[in-house]
Amino acid sequence: MSNPIRMCVVCRERFEQKQLIRLQYRDLKLSLFNGQGRSFYICKNCQNNPKLFNSIARVCKIDKKHKEILQESLKEIFI
Repeated sequence: MSNPIRMCVVCRERFEQKQLIRLQYRDLKLSLFNGQGRSFYICKNCQNNPKLFNSIARVCKIDKKHKEILQESLKEIFI
């Protein structure tokens, strides 16, 4: 049985789903996916990528002005 293949929103490379971190943006906050709503994937290599915030802002359709909110949410998730 094959594993699902998903794409990282930052580097746009494809990985097996279990190798990626699945996040969602809801109520002005990033969090781990809880099973409801839309989500996106980030590979472990891109956690420190400088394009990370711009890519997430594009996927979540939010202004780049809210970069501080994204940074705080990501620190909580990755730590």
